[in-house]
Amino acid sequence: MEEKGRIGIPRALMFYRYFPLWKVFFEELGWNVRVSDGLDKRGNIVYLEDSCFPMKLLVTHSLVLKTQVDYLYLPRLVSLHRHHMMCPKFRGAPDIVRLATDGMVPILDDLVDLRVKGHSMRESLLKTGKRLGAKEAESKQAFQKAEAFFLNFQKRWLERINNLPIKQVFDLEAPEGVEEPEKTFRVAFIGHPYNLFDPDVSKEILTFAKSLGMRVITSETLSEREINAQLSDLSKEVYWSSGREIVGSLFHFLSGGVDGMIFLTSFKCGIDALLQELIRRKLKRSGKVSPPLLILSLDEHSGREGLMTRLEAFRDVMEERRHEFNLTYVRST
Repeated sequence: MEEKGRIGIPRALMFYRYFPLWKVFFEELGWNVRVSDGLDKRGNIVYLEDSCFPMKLLVTHSLVLKTQVDYLYLPRLVSLHRHHMMCPKFRGAPDIVRLATDGMVPILDDLVDLRVKGHSMRESLLKTGKRLGAKEAESKQAFQKAEAFFLNFQKRWLERINNLPIKQVFDLEAPEGVEEPEKTFRVAFIGHPYNLFDPDVSKEILTFAKSLGMRVITSETLSEREINAQLSDLSKEVYWSSGREIVGSLFHFLSGGVDGMIFLTSFKCGIDALLQELIRRKLKRSGKVSPPLLILSLDEHSGREGLMTRLEAFRDVMEERRHEFNLTYVRST
């Protein structure tokens, strides 16, 4: 198929969940997909507005792409669940990027809002395909192939995240990777996907964790039913969909199955600040022995060395907890 042009996808925000779906869809329609690289060695960031670090990265990556592509793809993500909302920054993200790029490149920003009929991810991409000149039948076929690829990608998630370098996890052409030796600890890493998997945000904490003998477990391994089951006894509803995923995942792993949990947050994220307090109160009220929990708050000024020191200390805590458990078990038998 003759290439129709270039579509740019900034390596930020929900790129770190839906990129496999988006990339295959556009390529099936004959478009070349360009993705921005990470920050340069100087770590230059565009400070268009006072927002969280991931939002600043979205603007920075969009500015890099604006002269390289015919369109930027940045859907207006309002709701990914029927009864809950995304953070408001997703609603305004296309407008902020449009302002930052001075309108130099058209932005494909069709709405995704599952609370409203006709605004699912599928319907949004079909509308985008129409804007690009594709016939409805072509867009439907492209989405079908993209969805099948995306579901298969999700099934292989744990293998990719543990066997590939973090920078290659969303490189769809990367080989599956060599299976790593058995890990000493199973550790649940919880947080927004753009905090966990963006090396510029997380400082590649997952890479270092694996080198310390940790097998990475994430929310992607849990179904929506498993997450919702952990939220049923809360006195108040968690309104934000990302917040529900984080809290539900943390509560799920608190009940066992892992040796420790690490919650990565963004320093200026109001939602994360509220969730931290909710989680602390939940732990205090439960009174149960649970896996160790480490909360890390990151921004563009966070240093890699300090982060690594805290991770090494957390590994020591897990080793001590395991040692205490083994002693208790031996004494009881």
